Amino acid sequence: MNKGKLTSKLKDLRQRHKTSLSLSTATIIENESGYIVPSSSTHETYLIQENNTNCSCKLICTDCSNICIHNYSCTCLDASVKRNMCKHIHLVCRHKFEVAQAESLNTNNSSSLQSDLLIDEDETRTIEADIITELCKKKLKSL
Repeated sequence: MNKGKLTSKLKDLRQRHKTSLSLSTATIIENESGYIVPSSSTHETYLIQENNTNCSCKLICTDCSNICIHNYSCTCLDASVKRNMCKHIHLVCRHKFEVAQAESLNTNNSSSLQSDLLIDEDETRTIEADIITELCKKKLKSL
């Protein structure tokens, strides 16, 4: 790939990352196959999967832990046909970073907590009911 084309591809990659920032990581559903991300413009969903690839590609997103298109696959046209690192891949990378940060904070906080943990069961049930309702709505929309 020549320098001009690489610069153009990097510009496009950064624009897709920027576009992904307007998407919510809360819409991601993780399952045994990968990550399900809803389309932002249609009722479709896309499957994003991690590829176990060590790559020396120069076309990386520095905001997404230096990953490249070879580290992930997505079923959207932008990634599967045009071979771009689509906004859905950027979104999943951000989601994984947020989860890792939260787990790190939980590990640090749990080791430093000395008092008992109190859980408001009524609030927990309400939150669980809300989550189940939202997941059912998403499932119905995808059908």
